[in-house]
Parts: sequence; C-alpha cells; structure tokens
Amino acid sequence: MVSSSVILIISIYCFLGLVTSDENNANLTKVSIYYETLCSDSIIFIRNDFYPNYERLKHRILVDFVPYGKSRQSRASNGSWTFTCHHGSWECRGNKYQACALDQTEKQDQTVEFVKCVMWQTNPTDADDVKECALSNGLDWNKISSCQQGNRGDELLANYGNRTLNLNPKLVSVPTILFDDVYDENLQKLCQRDFLRAACSKISEPKPDACKIYPPSLLQNAQKS
Repeated sequence: MVSSSVILIISIYCFLGLVTSDENNANLTKVSIYYETLCSDSIIFIRNDFYPNYERLKHRILVDFVPYGKSRQSRASNGSWTFTCHHGSWECRGNKYQACALDQTEKQDQTVEFVKCVMWQTNPTDADDVKECALSNGLDWNKISSCQQGNRGDELLANYGNRTLNLNPKLVSVPTILFDDVYDENLQKLCQRDFLRAACSKISEPKPDACKIYPPSLLQNAQKS
C-alpha cells in the first residue's frame, strides 16, 4: 500500500509541474501568421523571414498559423460550405490541406517544419508534395487527404475563416502578423523587413540571446518604426 507521505510528495511534484507549465506558457509571446498557400508574399515571409529565425526564438514564442487570407466563405441551408480563394480553387485546396495537417500536429516544431516544408515546394497545393511533407514530419497522410476531401476539412477551414474575418481591424494584406492577438501596423511593416526585431520587441525579459544584437532602445522603439 502506498503511504500517505508518498502520495503527498507525488501531489506536490504534480502541482509544481503544473505551476511551471503555466509560468512557461505565460512567458511565451504568441505569433499569429495569417497567410495563403499560393500568396508569393506569404511564401517569401515564411521562407526568408519567419523560419530562419524560428530556431532562435522557438522557446519564447507560441506559433499560430492561420491558412485563409483573403478568402471568402458561405454556408448553404444544408450546412455545406463554399469557399472562394484569393488565388483560385487550387489555393482553397492548399489552405484546406494545411488546415487538416495543423489539426493533426501535436508539437510546435512538427507544425512549423510541416508548414515550412510545404511552403518550400514549387506548388504548395500539390497533393504529392503535401504528402511528402506530411510523411516526413510523422503525420498521417491518409487522414489529411480524407479530411481535405470531406466535411472535416470544410469545418476546419471555415473556423480559420471566422478567425480571419473577425479580425479588428480587418485583414487587408497577406501575410498579416499579430503578436499576442493584437495587430500593430508598425510592427506589421517591420515584420516584412526585420521579423526578428519585431518579435524581440514583444518578447518579455529576459530576452533570448538572438535579441541581444539589438540595443534596448531599438526594441523599445520598434512599434514606432
């Protein structure tokens, strides 16, 4: 029989573990990226600005991908969804593939590596390329494919659509980047030329080593850039 003292010790460890987890989450800066799979600016940002800095910041940011952009959606009386995407029906397909894959990922690194892999492809909406990226990141391609072709994919994409369409102010460009669910026009512009500086300006102290290349005054004034 387990003694009461052992149970007490286990309970204390569990409590401390929960506290540590909450503290860690509270210390993360949420980075939401609203993007489209066939938008050249989205592709360039993820390839050249976000991903090269992710490894240096990943322990201090919570990455939130929102694959929808300037799409539109409507729901029929029978509950079925219709989507019209900025770059045509192929982009709707690509956005839905990503929505289905993101629904399956369990860890942030897995999520980022999958999105990075797809956005590095010549055609981010091609089934074979998406499949390759899914399998290389430990995802179930059959589930993703089935999701993309079925009601689940529609619901997931519609949820991303609701998030995008409910932004305040409204989304006007893609990609749009929010920090901690807040849009800042100056930070949005800064992200296009120096994502690292923009992110570092929002990450709380102590800053990660990657942020130490910037004088404190430069980070403090980032939102005025």
